[in-house]
Amino acid sequence: MDAMETSKKKEWRTGVQVFLGLAALTGLEYWAGVSEWPAFTLWAIAILKAALVVWFFMHIRRLTNPEEGGHA
Repeated sequence: MDAMETSKKKEWRTGVQVFLGLAALTGLEYWAGVSEWPAFTLWAIAILKAALVVWFFMHIRRLTNPEEGGHA
């Protein structure tokens, strides 16, 4: 297996893990909403979900890591 194939598998695995994490957080967010938890909890979950999307799907982490083709 060459480096490119290994890198693609790693990216797929990371994408699936983030997707499952977002799904779990969405379920928690729904449950917190119907259970009438404080709004602060819902905001915290929403900010965590937004951070995951920005960090992984918008590839912001690559900007801080020159080994991954970033600009740092």
